[in-house]
Amino acid sequence: MIKNVIKRLFPKLDSVKEEKILKIFGPAVLQPNLWHINKKSVSRGFAIGAFCAFIPIPGIQMILGAFLSITFAGNLPIAVILTWITNPFTYVPIVYFAIKIGDFFINTKTNYEIRNEEVNMLSDLIQYWEPLFLGSFILSCLGSLLSYILVRVYWRYYVLKIWSKRRKKSR
Repeated sequence: MIKNVIKRLFPKLDSVKEEKILKIFGPAVLQPNLWHINKKSVSRGFAIGAFCAFIPIPGIQMILGAFLSITFAGNLPIAVILTWITNPFTYVPIVYFAIKIGDFFINTKTNYEIRNEEVNMLSDLIQYWEPLFLGSFILSCLGSLLSYILVRVYWRYYVLKIWSKRRKKSR
């Protein structure tokens, strides 16, 4: 079962108490629900992780994911891991797509293109901050909602499948 595999991969609560990086959140990080694998915490963890993944400021995503996970009782490891949807390989396409989506809703008709020249990405992004942040917010909300629904539906499907196997064995 996937739940057992995930449990083996996740750190134990005792080892979490020793981590220095998590001490910035204080005793709140030791809430048992943040580390349990159940339908509510896992679906919240997916939603939080997907939301934070599309925020266009790298480095803050994992910290924000951990903070929101503690605030909304989502699974902390899942939320932090899912922020890595945006990684060095996917960052440029996601930012480009976010700019295009934001541009569609703002109707500014910017002509943002990815060039093969030396890219000064920061100065380019400052010019397009409005469509970037609007597009990122839209992607964050859609990714969060979609991941939450998909996890809940899959979890329900998996439980029904197990129940049906149990009924067949008992007959």
